[in-house]
This record gives sequence, structure tokens and C-alpha cells, in this order.
Amino acid sequence: MGITLSVHTKERAEERGISEDGIKAILTSSFTATIPSKTDPEAVIVLGRHGSKIWGVVLNFNTLNVITVRPASKKERRFYEQETGN
Repeated sequence: MGITLSVHTKERAEERGISEDGIKAILTSSFTATIPSKTDPEAVIVLGRHGSKIWGVVLNFNTLNVITVRPASKKERRFYEQETGN
């Protein structure tokens, strides 16, 4: 089973200026940090850098469906930088 992007994800990605390939690059990168979602027990937030920004890719780990993508919060950026050294 491969990673799929919801319609919502595709719409948010376009609005926020990140491509589908960019999302997939984050998910397959070795420089990511993962935190559990506070609102969905089946989801994680994969933090990764694409271009000059750190992004949060919300992923259902059971279905491998990307729920949404958004710029990482300030707290998430600090966590990512501590975890990856980037």
C-alpha cells in the first residue's frame, strides 16, 4: 500500500505552495521527526524540511493517507531542529 493524498491535502498543498512531490519527499526523507496527533489517535505529524520551510504532514499511519499539510508551528520547528540537528 502506498501513500495517498486526500482531496483536502491536495487543496491545502496548492494554497500553501508545496507540491505533491514535496510532500512525498518529506515523508521519505531520513531527516524527519514524528509527533503524535493531539486530535486523532490514528495519526502522526511528520515534520520535515522542504525548501526553506519546515512542514507538518499529518498522516494516518494505518491507511497511509495524508490528511493535510501545513507549515510547522514554532514549537514543532524547535522540536524538529533538536531531533534532526537541521
